[in-house]
Amino acid sequence: MKSKLMLLISILVVATMVLTACGGGASNEPVTITFWEQEGEDVDVFIDALIAEFQAANPNITVERTHYENEALRDQFQTASLANSAPDVVRVPNDFAGPFSELQIVAPVSDLFDQKFLDQFFPGALDPAKVGGTLWGVPDNYGNHLMLIYNKDLIAEPPATFEELIARAKELTKDDIQGFAYNLNEPFWGAGFYGAFGGWPLDESDKPQFNNDAFKNYLAFVSQLKTDGVVPAECDYNCADTLMKEGKAAMIINGDWSLGDYTKALGDKMGVAPVPPINGKPYTEMTAGKYFMVSTAAAADEAKKAAVVKFITFMTSKDVQKKWLDEFKRLPSNKEVAQDPSISSDPVLAGSMLALANGRGMPAAAQMRCAWDAWRPNLEGVMAGTLSPADAAVAAQTSADECVATLGQPTATP
Repeated sequence: MKSKLMLLISILVVATMVLTACGGGASNEPVTITFWEQEGEDVDVFIDALIAEFQAANPNITVERTHYENEALRDQFQTASLANSAPDVVRVPNDFAGPFSELQIVAPVSDLFDQKFLDQFFPGALDPAKVGGTLWGVPDNYGNHLMLIYNKDLIAEPPATFEELIARAKELTKDDIQGFAYNLNEPFWGAGFYGAFGGWPLDESDKPQFNNDAFKNYLAFVSQLKTDGVVPAECDYNCADTLMKEGKAAMIINGDWSLGDYTKALGDKMGVAPVPPINGKPYTEMTAGKYFMVSTAAAADEAKKAAVVKFITFMTSKDVQKKWLDEFKRLPSNKEVAQDPSISSDPVLAGSMLALANGRGMPAAAQMRCAWDAWRPNLEGVMAGTLSPADAAVAAQTSADECVATLGQPTATP
């Protein structure tokens, strides 16, 4: 009996070796994956350190990183994909999901990860990478949202309502001090106001929606802020940013990406809070993050797919998100990391997290590009006093609809 058992064990061992050699088991063959990203230069060293840590734990996988500027990465990835030479994985803003999914050059996340993996993330962090109800990317952070940033030397506590903000801004605006400022003509800042009046640039079917009462009321509201002197007559991003850094603005609206610079400029004088509600409704700023998306070619190659899944699992892990939080104050997409005491004990991060709770995922559908392009000139017209809110709403709707009608059509050549 003993000899028969030993013979059986020997046969099983040999069979296992044969299966492994033929690809029936886990492969440790060397795999190289190409990775493109578009972060700023200040995080290149950080990302390379993460890659080195991943490679040390997975010695059979080599990750080759290439950096591109934002628009260049999108264009290069599309061109490379259509030429069958795409990188295996990219880390990009959420709105890349629109054109990439339309061109079918990235794989649905459901082809790569199961629901258990996705359950570790905030639903709000996943939503911005969905197009047509399908998820196209996995986030390693959550935010990219606007908030109220204030100078405690000029205003000790943030206003509880927007009506209070208006009153305080008028009181504080004198000499070289501006009570309140923000990027007046940029729709990204306008989205929060539009949301407070019950609107949103795309409906559930990803159709632009501008010719409605919410859009008209929002335009009338922000125009009145300028007419009443609550905001400067002209103010773009640099205007508000410079005023805050120089200590000449009591309150501005800006994003989480700016917190590091303001901390350096103002130190403990900087305060962060949600933009106060308007008529009892929250300023609904857009939220997003950075998302790992996988090329369809890599997803179709079993060896590449396995390596990419390992890489993304590591890069979006709790430990890595905690490093982003500690190093760059990037809020996590992971539910567990969001409970870290380093957030609740930091007034800046705690205020940013409170603001994030009011946000809504930025649409990633290709139609959003049409919405932005239709929105901006008509907002500018209202702020300049050359368009009424009603006329601007009609014009924005017409322009967006015309743009959407051209999506997917070949570009005309001369």
